[in-house]
Amino acid sequence: MRSKLQFANRIYENRGRNLVVKAFKAIFLIFVALIIFVPEEALAMDLSQFQWKNRLLFLFAPNGNHPLFKNLQSQIMAQKAEVEDRDLVVFEVLAQGSSRMNTTSLDRQQADSIRDHFAVPRNIFSLILVGKDGGIKLKRNDQVDLGAVFELIDSMPMRQDEMRQKNQ
Repeated sequence: MRSKLQFANRIYENRGRNLVVKAFKAIFLIFVALIIFVPEEALAMDLSQFQWKNRLLFLFAPNGNHPLFKNLQSQIMAQKAEVEDRDLVVFEVLAQGSSRMNTTSLDRQQADSIRDHFAVPRNIFSLILVGKDGGIKLKRNDQVDLGAVFELIDSMPMRQDEMRQKNQ
């Protein structure tokens, strides 16, 4: 009788160990799957590095010859001091051709990850302004004047504080 109880206890203990091992294996497989299948866009470009430091202006276009893109690009070049004064980092994200963050080149993976992050189709022009808080302040798919973007930024409470501090 005693040996039957010992045998039953060993089976019970082994069953408990097996459950722990199976649970550990399942957790391990889930962890590995998350590492392997994490979307590339989450790894390619971390935009949170700019939060509370910079406003981000994203210009998306199919290519560098798109008229709305070229128009804004020339306005930005002509008003570089105003862009810098507003702590703007300008991203030029092209479906075809070289993409940039200010003067730094972005590789294709970074450009695609930004485009995917904002769900902007490859064949359209889009402008997105992100505030220092990380929130989208403006999203347009048509003609935008840089002056209107500056006016929007200048109306924001954080920007008004910045302007007051500069005037003191």
